[in-house]
Amino acid sequence: MGRKISAILSLDVVGYTNQMAEDADATLNELKRVFGGIVRPSVQENAGRIFKLMGDGALVEFDSAGTAIKCASSIFQKLRGDSIALRAGIHAGDVLINGADLFGEAVNVAARLQASAQPGACLVSKTAVDVAGTSLGIALRPESSLRLKGLPNPIDAFSIDFDGDGRRARNKRHAESQDIRFAKSVDGTSLAWTSTGAGKKILATPNWLRHLEYDWTMNTIAGWIPLLSERYCLVRFDGRNNGLSDRGVGDISLDRIIEDIEAVLDAAEIEKAPLFGVSFGASAAAAFAAARPNRVSGLILMGGFAQGHAKRMKAGETTLGQAMADMSLEGWNDEYPSGRDLMAQSFAPSASPHDQRTYAEFMRLAMDHQDHLMVWPLVSNIDILDFLPKISCPALVLHANKDRMNGVEQGRKLASGIKRARLVGLETANNTMPEYDPAWQKALEEIERFFDTL
Repeated sequence: MGRKISAILSLDVVGYTNQMAEDADATLNELKRVFGGIVRPSVQENAGRIFKLMGDGALVEFDSAGTAIKCASSIFQKLRGDSIALRAGIHAGDVLINGADLFGEAVNVAARLQASAQPGACLVSKTAVDVAGTSLGIALRPESSLRLKGLPNPIDAFSIDFDGDGRRARNKRHAESQDIRFAKSVDGTSLAWTSTGAGKKILATPNWLRHLEYDWTMNTIAGWIPLLSERYCLVRFDGRNNGLSDRGVGDISLDRIIEDIEAVLDAAEIEKAPLFGVSFGASAAAAFAAARPNRVSGLILMGGFAQGHAKRMKAGETTLGQAMADMSLEGWNDEYPSGRDLMAQSFAPSASPHDQRTYAEFMRLAMDHQDHLMVWPLVSNIDILDFLPKISCPALVLHANKDRMNGVEQGRKLASGIKRARLVGLETANNTMPEYDPAWQKALEEIERFFDTL
């Protein structure tokens, strides 16, 4: 017996026993069609090898995790809407060779993942995803850690997101159809803004980093852009030193940001509207509501903070913030791995590696090193605690219960400081949630309920 590293795809036909009991001949003909016309050709196209074929499934070996995932994606895409439903699991690791057969951890874990998958779904271990790398180009949806039969430790896994291609195509269409306009702030700074969707208007305040031209296609962890655009008329803009707005502006302060928000409201002919702010954008939204109460009907603050990392008393967060600042300030243009990648992983730890890598590249497009040197000190040193008691409008504070970037106590500070605020915890570790984060369902329900009260 020999050993090697392989990626294993385990396939299983859903409901095989019942189908055979109902009509064995028809079931066998359908299986021949699926395995002969879809599974085998896809395996061959991806240089795989079927080393075990059962009546209701198969085990397939690949030399690379990436080709195993691509093969599974191809098979399931071709089977969408078919009368035969499969489920699958993929793992990469050590295997034992016994003639033409394989045994070992990779085979066992792939089979256990397959048994835990829903009909029509494919579970991929995090190990296989990590081995496949960030250039995979297939959308993956993070799943919770799985307790699998016979394995002592839980397995972190992703499922292949078969709607990912359609979502990317839709986002590309939105990006190409944007009507980008420009507003002038009090000091003459030009601000790029746009709106998407229809219905009630909501203004997204500027985050520390944004680029309207690439928001739809490369800001992969900002699920709020498509999800809110589906339900409301979402107005958003690039802050100063960001994206299509003026770069190299030396005056980066909270007062200027307040003026910028008002300038965009004026340009969009919005007299009064709710504001939506994520992370640093929540700080900006709260400060504006305190300074211009007649322009704000409500606040939705997601993953926000009242105090930047440099102002917090919690050592762990302060240390993390400083470490990221040091790496990014000195190595903003570094190739992967870089400080930007560390930041992307910290903002959305359960996003797919591909989405984290894409967001890290988005950062470099959104602002250059010199702009980052001017913007980051404001983000790190901001303190709006004194603004909060001045806010008179209602506020919905949404905060990830496992947020590492901005711990949940920062959400509590925002909610406790605003008289008419309500804090809602979200079961996620993502400060900025990708569109596929399961916590979005609760967040959207809370946002809709909040809108109904305004």
